[in-house]
Amino acid sequence: LTLSLLLLLALTLLGSFFLARKPALVIRVTEVGEAEAIQDLKLHNAPTEPEVFYFAKTFTQRYTAYNAYTLARDTAEAFNMMTPKLSKKARKALLESGELARVKEAGLHVDIEFKEESIDRNTPTHMLVSLVGVRTILSYQNPEFKESNLFKAELVLEGAPRTKDTPHGLLVAEYRDLILNRLEGGAK
Repeated sequence: LTLSLLLLLALTLLGSFFLARKPALVIRVTEVGEAEAIQDLKLHNAPTEPEVFYFAKTFTQRYTAYNAYTLARDTAEAFNMMTPKLSKKARKALLESGELARVKEAGLHVDIEFKEESIDRNTPTHMLVSLVGVRTILSYQNPEFKESNLFKAELVLEGAPRTKDTPHGLLVAEYRDLILNRLEGGAK
């Protein structure tokens, strides 16, 4: 009797050990809104197209839609969404340009409205994403100031393992921003 109870206890412990090592069930929502269980997370862990666009828009907002009140938090979040190489380069360029100090001093805030989005190139390791939108710069200190530009942002995104630090599974490897057209400008 003791031997059978010991055997039962060993089987229970062994079973619980194997169940604890089983990967968690992940549920992803498809394009049409259906819930889909994913068993092999490593195989099905690539970011979907809506996730890519969300990541690209969020990064562009944090990196270029300055707000004098949330500037430190937004730029820190943007730097965390970059590869270490780009983060170092961008941080140095922003500090040398003095742009952040001017935004704080002038009390500026920027609104972005995205008009178009596309994945122009997609390889297993990188993708080129283009966003077109209207960037409107306003001032908290001077309500008469308004400047609007049509812009195009091009991001080279690099795949990364999904972790606590990179939950999207993406990092920005390169970023370029082009002004396509000036819509409104300067103080009135």
